[in-house]
Amino acid sequence: MKKILVLITALVLLNACSEYQKVYNGNDAEAKYKMAWKYYEAGKYRKADQLFSQIDKVYKRKPVYQRLLFAHAMSLFHMKYYVSAGEKFRKFTQLFPESSKAEEADYYIVLAYDRLAPKYSVDQAYTVRAMEEIASFLKKHPYSKYKDKVNAINAKLEHRLERKYFEIARLYYNLDQYRAAIKAFNNYLIDYPGSHYKEDALFYRFKAAADLALNSVERKKAARIQTAMGYYNNFRAISKNEKYQKQADKLYNKLKDAQTQISASNIVKK
Repeated sequence: MKKILVLITALVLLNACSEYQKVYNGNDAEAKYKMAWKYYEAGKYRKADQLFSQIDKVYKRKPVYQRLLFAHAMSLFHMKYYVSAGEKFRKFTQLFPESSKAEEADYYIVLAYDRLAPKYSVDQAYTVRAMEEIASFLKKHPYSKYKDKVNAINAKLEHRLERKYFEIARLYYNLDQYRAAIKAFNNYLIDYPGSHYKEDALFYRFKAAADLALNSVERKKAARIQTAMGYYNNFRAISKNEKYQKQADKLYNKLKDAQTQISASNIVKK
């Protein structure tokens, strides 16, 4: 019985494939259109896409083109061809700005670029692009039913960018490029004043300034110690991390000892 069922299933699939190839290789646009919809509604987006692509120009000036174009864009989205899907949805909104589907198409443009946005450790061009699309969406649809979802996506992408630029600044510190690290952390704290990593940034900025001061030539040491102590105060004013606090206090005491030695040396010279 099992073998018979397998054989029947194989024959059905073979027949379906033969029917698809016949329509795909033929010249009947209407047959292609009907079959494309059949595959689209069945969730077989690759075959639907192939057929939609074939008849796109044929149906471009027909009333059903609006429906076809949106379905084609959705097929590409479900296939994870996000760049192509975004372009197709944008084409839809340009050709049919008054459509009841225009807002949804704009929303899917946001989703497409959100899916393209990579993890924080690599280039963030698509993250920036996604955030630009979000700004455009919110300006165009300020009262959209998708507003909360779009804002949530934006918050996630903002966090990713914060992490990216924080890690770049910390990398300078790990490479012992203290001045570059201090500059990067200063810029980071200006650009992201409410950052999730604010305490971390203040801590590493202080560490970079302290290490720079303690390893400086004598003529620059006093001023750099003073700067580092200021960064210590900034960090301690908001710090809640005990591990960071202990490390910072220990480093601060080293700065005080170095400052005392400089003062003693200046008295001797006088």
